[in-house]
Order: sequence, then structure tokens, then C-alpha cells
Amino acid sequence: MRRLVAAFIIATITLAGVARPGRAQGTQPTADTAAALQAAQTAGEAWLTLIVEGKGKESWAATSKHFQAAVTEAAWAQQAAELRTQLGTFRSRKLADAQYAIDPPDAPAGEYVMLLYESVFANLPAARELVTLTREDGQWKVIGYFVRPAGM
Repeated sequence: MRRLVAAFIIATITLAGVARPGRAQGTQPTADTAAALQAAQTAGEAWLTLIVEGKGKESWAATSKHFQAAVTEAAWAQQAAELRTQLGTFRSRKLADAQYAIDPPDAPAGEYVMLLYESVFANLPAARELVTLTREDGQWKVIGYFVRPAGM
């Protein structure tokens, strides 16, 4: 199981400040923030669909420049295929949390959205997927992806 868990955490851009972005206490999201969260969720879920469908190269093309600089297309396609095999058939996914941040510490300047999903796969019936996106050239692009067993 440890080997499986290690394989879940692949091709991720470490953004210390984005790992736990939050809203200031007592503030409500603005209309702009809500729109950003919705647009990022749409982009993130489209990207996750590419992963589920085994389209590793296409999913790499939908990632940010920082992601692409850290992982080659061929390496990502291979890692995504291996991950998909280890997880087994995708069953379901439910958004558990969405957070928005601007210029988080220790990350390139910009806007970020972190999407946390409770997911079910054939070989991992209780999983958490974390998809981090950044706005790049007016579009939301994936900059990080983690999969881990729920509770870890």
C-alpha cells in the first residue's frame, strides 16, 4: 500500500502557500471570486476527465507553464497512465472544498484555486484528489495534482 500511496503523489508543483489557501475570517467571496471559483472548477473537472479517459498527453497540454517546465509531456503521460492503472476504474467524484488565493507565499505571483474532491476508484474507494489551478493568459490551468487515500 505504501508503494501505491507514493505513486499517487506524482507530477506536482509544490506551492507551500497554495496548499492551504483560505479566505480572511469574516469575509464573503465577492462576485469576482465566485466567478473565478466556478471557472476554475469547470477547467479542473475537464482536466480530470482527460485523466479518467486516459488522455495523458492532452491533460499535459492543459497544464500551466510551470507544470510543463517541471514534467515533460512523455513523463506525464506515462505517470498518468500508471496512476490510472493503480487507481482502477473511476467511479465518482464530489467537490468537498474550493479555495481562492491571490499571490500566495512561496508561489509565482498570480491567482490560484485549490479544488478538493472526495473520489471513488475501483482500487481506492475512499480517495481525496487535490487539483490546484492558476490563471494563465486568461485561462485556468492545472499547476498541481495530488491523489491520496482519504484520511491521510
